[in-house]
Amino acid sequence: MTMSATAQLREAGRNLRAAKQRTILALTGIVIGIGAVIALLTTGSIARSEALRQFRLLGTDMVSVVDTSSQGLDERRRVLGASDAIGLAGLPTVVSAAPHTLDFATIPLPNQGSIHVTKVGVTADFANMHDMVLAEGRFISPFDGLNAFAVLGSGIARQMRDGGLSPEVGKHIRIEQNIYLVVGLLAPSNVAVMSGMRIDDIMMLPIELSSRERASDEVQSITLRMGPDVHYLDATDEIVGYFALVAPEMNVRVDSPVPLIEQMEAQMSLFALLLGAVGGISLVLGGVGVMNAMLSSVRERRLEIGIRRALGATRGDVQRQFLAEAVLLCLVGGALGALLGIGASVGISLYSGWAWQWSAWALALGLGTACAAGLFFGYHPARQAARLDPVVAMRDSI
Repeated sequence: MTMSATAQLREAGRNLRAAKQRTILALTGIVIGIGAVIALLTTGSIARSEALRQFRLLGTDMVSVVDTSSQGLDERRRVLGASDAIGLAGLPTVVSAAPHTLDFATIPLPNQGSIHVTKVGVTADFANMHDMVLAEGRFISPFDGLNAFAVLGSGIARQMRDGGLSPEVGKHIRIEQNIYLVVGLLAPSNVAVMSGMRIDDIMMLPIELSSRERASDEVQSITLRMGPDVHYLDATDEIVGYFALVAPEMNVRVDSPVPLIEQMEAQMSLFALLLGAVGGISLVLGGVGVMNAMLSSVRERRLEIGIRRALGATRGDVQRQFLAEAVLLCLVGGALGALLGIGASVGISLYSGWAWQWSAWALALGLGTACAAGLFFGYHPARQAARLDPVVAMRDSI
């Protein structure tokens, strides 16, 4: 007598409820396994998105030009200067250019200790290039020239206040032998304007003033924003061609975040596979628990199997019945494991300060794996049950 699929599922549910202790133990393993797979894959996807977001904040439409010529051999040699930014801004592939200088200073605090300040000489385009947001005051303007004006990052301003200073808009601050008028305060931001330098940790001043303080017209680098749909390699060719004409003795390097992002994507994909493999180990252990539970069920129900076979059930009926129990067990465990995995990924995101995002493919993979695990680990017990001789099974059970 062949049972319908619905009847087999109902029967599977009754059999699993009848052996509650064994079912709970098997469920625990599969829940942990599926939960680990979903939690690790979802967390890996979130970490990947967060890392790529940080890189993209550097600007996928921007490149930076750095002078890599040998230093100190010829003091009269051509150096990368603010005038080059004007020439580069005229290239067809470039929309705007922002040179900057870099210097460092130490501010002694009235209360105790001192803080280290990164002084960045900038033009007005620098703030627009990096999407900086003001909390108070204004940015450096094209008319500031040699005026001792300063715009402070929120991190530097906070450290000054904690140390007993008052870096407010309209007030003067003393940094070593120089006195600056604070004209702007930046809003808090974790964005990096360049490698290893966050907006919060810089102090901006007019580039002309910075050049005079450093007694040099050389700039650290020039950041360029490319036009829409311009590939960074095309822009690189134009930039290199420009310097080949105006300063053939200068060696320049053009950096773009695009290759870094592509490399990061490849690394994070490998990282996701590694996390999935780690979660897969937990799932295999849970599947082994399901198989052991089903083998125990076959041994305990030999009389039932013999009677069903004697009443006309085929080997296929018996095999499908035990497979249905294994799959149902794994699907219930998969659903509970999905909730556990999603909850764990939410907790990790909140703890790390990352933006949690839904990973539908991880959930589908987890539930699909649960179904596959039920079929894989339930096949051997189901086949063993189907191959029992009904006469032997009933005789051994008496």
